Amino acid sequence: MEQPVPFFVYVELFKYSYRVNIRLEKHNPLEATVVIDLDKNDYQSKVDSQLKKIQKSANIRGFRAGKAPMGMIQKMYGKSVLAEEIQNMASDALNQYIEDEKLDILGYPIGSTHIESDLDIDNKEEFSFAFDLGLAPEFDLAVSSNDSLDLFAVTVTDKEVSEDIDYARKRHAKMEEADTSDAESIVYADVTELDEQNNILDGGVSTKPVSFVPSMIEDATLQAAFIGIQRGFVTTADVRTLFNNNESVITNALGLPKEGIQDLSAVFTIIVTDIKARIVPELNEEYFKEALPGEEAPKTEEEYRAKVKSNLEHYYQNEANLWLDHEIGHLLMQKHTFELPDAFLKRWLLATKEDTYNAENIDEKYELEKDALKRRLIIDKIAEENKLQAEQEEVILEAKIYYAGMYRQYGMNINPDDEFIAQTVQKRLGEKEFLSQMADRVIYRKAYDKVREIITIANKSVSVEDYFQHVNAHKEKHGE
Repeated sequence: MEQPVPFFVYVELFKYSYRVNIRLEKHNPLEATVVIDLDKNDYQSKVDSQLKKIQKSANIRGFRAGKAPMGMIQKMYGKSVLAEEIQNMASDALNQYIEDEKLDILGYPIGSTHIESDLDIDNKEEFSFAFDLGLAPEFDLAVSSNDSLDLFAVTVTDKEVSEDIDYARKRHAKMEEADTSDAESIVYADVTELDEQNNILDGGVSTKPVSFVPSMIEDATLQAAFIGIQRGFVTTADVRTLFNNNESVITNALGLPKEGIQDLSAVFTIIVTDIKARIVPELNEEYFKEALPGEEAPKTEEEYRAKVKSNLEHYYQNEANLWLDHEIGHLLMQKHTFELPDAFLKRWLLATKEDTYNAENIDEKYELEKDALKRRLIIDKIAEENKLQAEQEEVILEAKIYYAGMYRQYGMNINPDDEFIAQTVQKRLGEKEFLSQMADRVIYRKAYDKVREIITIANKSVSVEDYFQHVNAHKEKHGE
């Protein structure tokens, strides 16, 4: 253990100053204890001042208001005032010490388990407060031009354009009654569970209405059985196969709990009651306006295909940039393997967030906190070394982008410069927590941009298929 570091700090409270004795004892590079010693000379004048204030306003039976003797005031309030004043002095001295010594701490100081505090106000006049600190690790940025990542340029072909157009037409399709089903029809049917003798199962699923699309049935034989059929068509099948063994779909379709799926019979009677066909819209100017709301509608199919291709290219460009950020995040974590004061941080989480953490879940949940904290320390290091700051205009713009993205998730395509978003952001500018959150987003963005400048970025052209193959392989590798 390192030798204690003596330190004297002047703490100014109101018009009084105190010379407080503080020492720091390091237990290891990441954990330390600050000990604050107070004697009567440190606190007595402040205690006396507070008692005089109480005396002037005290209304005690048998005495005129403000005229109770100081001895009585001392007896009634002395210990509570003393306890409050020394606690305040210790807290202020601790905060000042951390600031003066530029200690980079994690979390907040908590009562020490290494050194016992001495706060016997009944029998002593000298007191000792001991606070444990978790110290941030010292580390150097480890990314350089030797680190290389790919920025994908995804090639959009006529195949992707046609698939996107077909998908959009299906979304805008109108449903009409049909005499005969095709692969994209919606087939409505009643299903009834049978026993081993193919009789209606007593107490089983009976005449339950369901619906499905033949093309979505993965079993090729069963899929083919529902193409080209008419109302009244009857067959038997396992409903688990009909719904591709998807537990959520089966429970929703049959109204059963998941636990009941395994007990279902392997054979159901399926009677088709109705068929509706998807009537996809024609590729004409009227449909182009419907498919591209808020944009200048193309006049011809050729112009429409060009617009779809441009939109897809823009979409994949954004996706590729977001994916590069994702991989930068992994690179930063891989290149910086410093340790944290785990034991202290677990104690701090248990002490300050009792609603979230307990003895049973702290180890598991701490791992998530630990990764987030490590990432934050790395970002702060990048920001510090490159003097990155979040200017007010940048914070406001980030807030507008944040709200535009949030509304987009709810199907509202609102431009960040829209007056509605501007008013929404304006209302929240007085909230410190919100401003801090937006400032953090700005700093993260700037830090990632700085990493892009430091490392080597290789532009790599890939097909849509190869892009998703890479992304999926990465997610599988990292369990994402």
